[in-house]
Amino acid sequence: MRSALAVACLVGLGSLAGSSVARADDLVLMDEPTTYTDVVDAFDDHDVFDVNIQVGYLRQWELGRLQREVNGPGAADDRSQSLLVDVGNYELQRNGLMFGLDVGIFRDLAVYARLPLILSDDRTITPRSGLDPSVIADRSGGGVGAPLFDLPMGGFRSPTRSGVDYMTVGLAWSILNQHRQRWAPTWVVMLEGRFNLGEPMRACQQTDSGTPRCRMDYDAVSNTFTTSTSPGVGRGVNALHIETRASFREGMLEPYGGLMAQIEWPGSAGGNFLPSGDLRGYINRLPPIQGRFTVGLAVIPWEERQHFQRFTFDLRFNADYVSEGRDYSPLFDALGSSQNPYLTTLNYEGIADAASGVDGLARVQFTGHTDTQSHGRVGGQITLEMQAAQYVRFQVGTLFMYSTPYNITQTDACNPNVRAADVTDMRLYGDCRPSTSTSNASIINPHHRPVIDMPGNRFRMDGLWQIDLYANVTAMF
Repeated sequence: MRSALAVACLVGLGSLAGSSVARADDLVLMDEPTTYTDVVDAFDDHDVFDVNIQVGYLRQWELGRLQREVNGPGAADDRSQSLLVDVGNYELQRNGLMFGLDVGIFRDLAVYARLPLILSDDRTITPRSGLDPSVIADRSGGGVGAPLFDLPMGGFRSPTRSGVDYMTVGLAWSILNQHRQRWAPTWVVMLEGRFNLGEPMRACQQTDSGTPRCRMDYDAVSNTFTTSTSPGVGRGVNALHIETRASFREGMLEPYGGLMAQIEWPGSAGGNFLPSGDLRGYINRLPPIQGRFTVGLAVIPWEERQHFQRFTFDLRFNADYVSEGRDYSPLFDALGSSQNPYLTTLNYEGIADAASGVDGLARVQFTGHTDTQSHGRVGGQITLEMQAAQYVRFQVGTLFMYSTPYNITQTDACNPNVRAADVTDMRLYGDCRPSTSTSNASIINPHHRPVIDMPGNRFRMDGLWQIDLYANVTAMF
């Protein structure tokens, strides 16, 4: 009897110990941070090999109102009283897939890759009802000239673009991990490079015949439009992306925050950003620098540790800063495919002289890129996440972002960073001499097109809304 009782006690103790170990194991598995700060790892106590494979779908809209400055009532060339007049409504619709791969290298250290595939990218400009044609005219010689771009009653349409834009390769390191040290927050640092793959976009208009009319690359023989040129699909730029994230879970809540910075530079689109090379007169050579501040709260109302299941409700606020830079604006296609002579005529890096004319001066084509004004973006994001089992996770969500009003054509006529007195051959660079002084004269900027860049002629985006709907599925091994 005593031996039977002893056996029963040993079995009971073993059962309790086993359940305790199971609960501890379950706690380790489900005590990981939410997706925002989670880094896949490898060679861990409970997970020697860790790989995530992700497939996502994105539906994106951009909606905004285009405006243009017009001269005040004083005179035809009075730029001291510029007014803003509505031109039309801009809309972008994009459908895409996102393929992702995360591979754990060691504990809290992983590499990842992302490859977005654009299924369709459609852009339209719908004119304002009763639009006065003079609003989009070139206003040459103080009067009303030819339209700067076609804007029929049905609106301006860009061709549908599709293909691969870029690929991202990055490194994520969780410097601190609450999963391992309960008293510490989870702190992640990410460093990634984006490499352009697809053919860069060319400014194009979808004609009534169904074929795009695109501006071809300039050569010395011809500067015309062609229907055989591909509209391209990507921005044609590379980027360096740096980000830091932190979170701390307390019960059902996990607040988090982050900071991001991204710098882009022309890749395959270098000839579009810098026609005829890196001329000294250019002011903006790079796309805008972007920064983001993020704060959010993940609510975990339910999780089943034993079955690796969790439901998360994620609320996020984003605030962005976008610097001045050379960029693809909402008028990129419309202005870049224009047949107006003020935009199709070549600029020169300097000023012709009587002896040699324009020989030796670099010729600069207008490609549709413009210098855009710095502005802010604010918005929110809502995500519902369900980890249905140990090896699969689902996400659905939406994002709303609002861009503050900003000029989309404002290239300065002169480069104030280079003084004319410091150059040896003024013929090559031109002279932007102030009317009252010659000591601070600067050189001309070949990017400048007075018909769209001078005060009284500039175009503006009066706020821009971005709306995203997305869904992702992740397989975790």
